[in-house]
Amino acid sequence: MKKVLFLVTELQKPVGGLYRYATELFPAWKKAVGEKRVNMEPLVLSMRDTGAPLGDLKPSDEFTEFVATRKEVKVYEAVRGGVKCYFLEASLSDDERNAFHKELWEKFRIRSEKSAQWDFYQKLNAFWKYAPAVAEFWQQKHPKEQIAVIDAQDWLAFPAGFLCKEKIKAPLNCRFHSGEVGRSLGKPDLENAALLIEAAALQEADYVQGVSISEAKFEVFNLLPLKQNLTAELAALRPQKWKQEQAWKDECYEEFMLLEPEDLEIVGACVGGITNGIILDDWRNVTPERIKFGKTVLKKLLPDKKKFIVFIGRAEWRKGIDHLIDAFALLRDSSAGLVISSRLSEEEYQKYYSKIVSLGIAKDVVIYNGWIEEDLKKSLFCACDVLALPSLYEPFGLVTLEGLAADLAAELHGFVGPIVVVGGTGGMREVIKNGVNGFKVPMEHEFELKPSLLARILHIALSNEKLHGRISAGGARRVQQKYFDWNYIIERVFEIYGQAAANYELWRGNGKTLPRKTSEEMRREVSRHQSMMKEVFHDAMKEAQSRKG
Repeated sequence: MKKVLFLVTELQKPVGGLYRYATELFPAWKKAVGEKRVNMEPLVLSMRDTGAPLGDLKPSDEFTEFVATRKEVKVYEAVRGGVKCYFLEASLSDDERNAFHKELWEKFRIRSEKSAQWDFYQKLNAFWKYAPAVAEFWQQKHPKEQIAVIDAQDWLAFPAGFLCKEKIKAPLNCRFHSGEVGRSLGKPDLENAALLIEAAALQEADYVQGVSISEAKFEVFNLLPLKQNLTAELAALRPQKWKQEQAWKDECYEEFMLLEPEDLEIVGACVGGITNGIILDDWRNVTPERIKFGKTVLKKLLPDKKKFIVFIGRAEWRKGIDHLIDAFALLRDSSAGLVISSRLSEEEYQKYYSKIVSLGIAKDVVIYNGWIEEDLKKSLFCACDVLALPSLYEPFGLVTLEGLAADLAAELHGFVGPIVVVGGTGGMREVIKNGVNGFKVPMEHEFELKPSLLARILHIALSNEKLHGRISAGGARRVQQKYFDWNYIIERVFEIYGQAAANYELWRGNGKTLPRKTSEEMRREVSRHQSMMKEVFHDAMKEAQSRKG
C-alpha cells in the first residue's frame, strides 16, 4: 500500500497540540484504511529529542543497515495512536551545521543566523538534514510501497518536508498548527528563522493547510508578502516554469482570502482550512459520580462560593490569564470563585499571586501550580459554571472542544455543563456562536482583549440560568457535528492529499508550460474532485453500515 510520509517533531512525550493532533488522527486513519475508505497508510517520522528520556523508544530493526554506516545517526521506534512511528536522532558538527545553514539559504532563503546557537534549533537542523536520507532508505527497502505524499507538521518539520520533496520526488502538504506572527502577537522578528520557514512553505508546498479557516487565512494574509520577497530573491536562480508556478500560487492564495465558508471548512486549489477533532468516547463515559466529585473539589477549594470559573492552560501572555484576572476583579460577584491551573515557575506564580492580592480578590481566587490529570480535568470541566479560555491568539483551540465535550457529558446525565467563554480569535471565532454554544469576547483590535468586555460576558454567563441551560445543550450539539469527528476529518485530509498530488503533477508531470487560466481550471477540478469523493465515501459508508446490519 502507498504511504504518506508524516513528518512531526513532538511525538516523544504526550505534551502539546502536535502530539494530540497526531495521536488522535492516527486511529481514525487506521480505521479508514481497514474499511478501505482511504488507500494510503501513514509512515510516521518524528524527531528524537535527546533532552528527554527514551521512555518506550527502542532501536528500530528496520533501519539497522542505515545507522550502521552513519555513526552520527540513530533511529528508534515506538507506537503512538496505534501506529508504529520512527524517531530520528542525529547530530551535526559545527562545520556540517554551517554548511546546512548555507543550503537552507541558497535553496529557500531561510536565514539561520539568529537561531544558530539555539540548542533546539540545532536538533531540528539535524532532523531536517537526515529525514530525506531516512525516507529514501525506507523507499529503497520497500519498492512496492511508494511514498506518494509528504505531510509536514508546522514550521518545526517544514524544512524536512522541503528536502524530502526534493529527494524522493513526492508532493508536499504543509500544515500550520500555529504561526510566528500569532505567537509573537503581531510583532515578529522579520529575520526569525521560524517566520522565514513559514513563508517558504507558501513557496515550496504543493498545498498549505490550516487547522481552521481563520488560521489558514491569517497565515496567508501575513506571510504572502514575505513569501513574494523570497520568490523575488530566488527568481534569477530558478527556471521560468517555477516563476509561473509561484505566480499561480499567489493568485490562489489571494482568491482563498476572499472565500467565505458555509460552516467550518474550505478546501481550495492550493490552500485550505479544516478543523481539528476530538474523541468523545471518554467524555460520554464520564459518570454522574465523577461530575459530582468535580463539584465537591471546587467547593473544597472555595467553600463559600456557589459558582465557579475555571481556567486550565499554559502560562503565556497570549492565553489571557492576566486579562481573566482583571476581568474577574471587575466582575464583583461575591458568589463566584476563580480557579486557575497552570504549570508556573516561581517567578510566574509570584507575579500572579501578587496581582491577585493587589486587586483585593485573594479570597476569591485559587491558583493550582501544575497540570491536572485527565480524569480530574474532565470532572472539573463538567462541574464548573464557566470554562474561561480568553486567548489573544489561538489557531484552533483544542480545549474549546473539551469544554463543549463537557457540555455533552453533563447533558447525558441531566446536569448543566459549562458555558465556554473564549477570545474572539482564530478557530474559536468559527466554533463558538454567541448565546448558542458559548461566548466569544470581541477583539477591539487584533490580539487586544478588553477585560471589561470579558467581565460583562462572565456576568451574563453566571447570572442567566435559562440561558446557561440553553448554551449547555447547544455545546453538546455542536461538539457532535461531523466537523470534529476524526473519521470525517481523515476523509477531508485525503482530499487535500489528492489536491497536493494534482498540483505537483500539474507543474512537474509533463514538463510543459501551462496556460494563464490555470487557476480557474483548478477550481473546476477541485469541484469535480469533491463531488466524486463525496459519492465514493457515501457509497462506502452505506456498504459499511449494511455489513454491520
